[in-house]
Amino acid sequence: MWSNTSLETVEEILTGDAPVLIFKHSYRCSISSMALGRIEKIKDIIDAKTTFILVDVINQRDLSQKIEKKLVITHASPQLIFVKNNIVQFVDSHMNIKASKVLDHL
Repeated sequence: MWSNTSLETVEEILTGDAPVLIFKHSYRCSISSMALGRIEKIKDIIDAKTTFILVDVINQRDLSQKIEKKLVITHASPQLIFVKNNIVQFVDSHMNIKASKVLDHL
């Protein structure tokens, strides 16, 4: 399991040019758990190619809102956001979160 990330770390990561994959997750939601499970199946590939940020939308509400505001996206949970060169490349949520889409963009 990937660890959660602080507000300061996310600010640093999002201002860099490296690719970033953000997963906004609610531990209270079964759909969110299922979507995270899909992404965890390709964890090794993700770790080799990008920085992964897991955001607990309940316990890290400020972080979730900061990401939403900085990237100018509408909040959803679960939500997968891929950023490269400071540009949002794709956003998916709920049942649309699939490992194959992540692999296509990495």
